[in-house]
Amino acid sequence: MNQKSSKNDLTTEEILRFRKLENIFLSRCRHFGYNEIKTSTIEPLYIFTALGALRDAKLNRIYSFIDWDGWSGERVALKPDSTPCVARYWGNHFPNDNSKHKFCYVENHFEWADSGDFITERWQCGVENIGSQNPEADIEIIYMALDILRNVGLKNTYLFLSYPSIIQQMVDGFSLDPSSEKKILGTIREGKNYKDMLVQLSVEPEKAKELETFLSVPSESANYSANYLENLKYALNNSTWKRIATMMENFISICRRLDSLECQYIIDFNLLGDLDYYTGAKFQILSSPTRKSRKDILSSGGRYDNLTGNMWELSDTVPAVGFALFIRNIIPFVSTISDKFQNICIQISNISRRNVCKGQWLCDKLFSLGFAAMISFSRVKPEDFNNFGLVIDVDYDQYPDGYRVLSSQKIGKLLLMNLFGEFNDS
Repeated sequence: MNQKSSKNDLTTEEILRFRKLENIFLSRCRHFGYNEIKTSTIEPLYIFTALGALRDAKLNRIYSFIDWDGWSGERVALKPDSTPCVARYWGNHFPNDNSKHKFCYVENHFEWADSGDFITERWQCGVENIGSQNPEADIEIIYMALDILRNVGLKNTYLFLSYPSIIQQMVDGFSLDPSSEKKILGTIREGKNYKDMLVQLSVEPEKAKELETFLSVPSESANYSANYLENLKYALNNSTWKRIATMMENFISICRRLDSLECQYIIDFNLLGDLDYYTGAKFQILSSPTRKSRKDILSSGGRYDNLTGNMWELSDTVPAVGFALFIRNIIPFVSTISDKFQNICIQISNISRRNVCKGQWLCDKLFSLGFAAMISFSRVKPEDFNNFGLVIDVDYDQYPDGYRVLSSQKIGKLLLMNLFGEFNDS
C-alpha cells in the first residue's frame, strides 16, 4: 500500500500550539462578551452562491455534492467560510430579535487547493458582531485580533486597512458596463497594472487620476495617521466626494480611534480581498511588511452590513462586523517553551480510587493556574526528574494530605508553598 502523508494533519506539537491560541482567543472573547457557537460543517450551497458573497475564484474551489437523501437532492457544500454560516445561524435562531448578538467560533473550512489534487482543510478562530453599526465595534474587533496575536507570542505584526466600497464607488463613477467594472476591480485585486486598462476603456483622465491617487501607497510617515485620509479630500472633485463622503468620514473616525490606541497601521486601498460581502472598513494583519503569499496573512476581517439582511430578505439592513484568525498561519509563531517548563507529573504508583481522585483534583487545580499536568500510574525515576518542571507523588498511605512534592526544576518554591503549604524536598 502506498501511504501518503496528509497536509491537513496537525502534529502533537501543532496541537499544543493550536490549544494555546484557542485558549487565548476564547479568553478574549469572554472579555468582550462573545458567546461561542458551532455551525454545520455541511451547508446548503446557495448560502454561498445566491448573494454573491464569494468571488468566482473562491466559488470554483468549493467542495460541493448532491445530498440525495437528507435534503431531498439539494446541492450542499463543505463550508469554505464561516461568516455566511453565522448569518444563516442568526436568522434561524433570532429571526425577530433586533438586539445585538456577539458570536465566536473555532471551526474548520474546506476548499480545493490551488494544485487541485487534494482537499485542503483550514482552521479558523473567528468572531461576528451582529447588530452594531457604531465605529467602536470595528475598533473592538481590530483590537481583539491584534491583542490575541500579541499574547500568543507574535512580536511583529503589520496591520493593513482598506475600504473596498470606496474604490467600488469610484469605479462606478466611470459609467462603464458591469463587465468592464469587474475587470478593473479584478486587476486591482490581483495587483496588476490597472492604468493601461483605464486608458483602453477611455476613462476620463481626471477620474482615472483620482483613482490612482487612492491606490498609490503613500510614504510610511503619512500612512500611519488618519490625517492622510483627511488630505485625500483635496484630491477629489465635488461629485466624487459626494459619492464617498459618508464612507470616508466613517473610515477617518475608525482611524482616529486607532490613533488613540497607539495602533500602527498602513492604509492600502489596493486591499480588496477575496470576499465580496464587505461594505465598510476591511483589514488584514500580516506577519511580514509585504504580503508574498496567503501564508503571510494572520488575520482578516471587516464590516459587512448587507449580507445578513439580504440572506433573510429583510427590509432593513443588519449591521455586522467580524474577523477570522488563520490558525495554520499563526501556530508556527506560537511559543510552547514556557509550557514545557510548566510540565508537571502527578505519579500514582499506589493505585487506588482515593489516590486517583486526588491526582485528578490536583490536575484540575494546576490546570486552572495555567500549568500542564498529567497523571502517571508508574513511578518517575529520579534520573528522569529533569524532564518535568514538577513531580508530585500521591499516596494517602504515606502522606497526611495525600500528596508530596518530590522535585521542582522550573517552578518557584514560593509558588509551591502558596499552592501546597510547607515545601519539603525528599
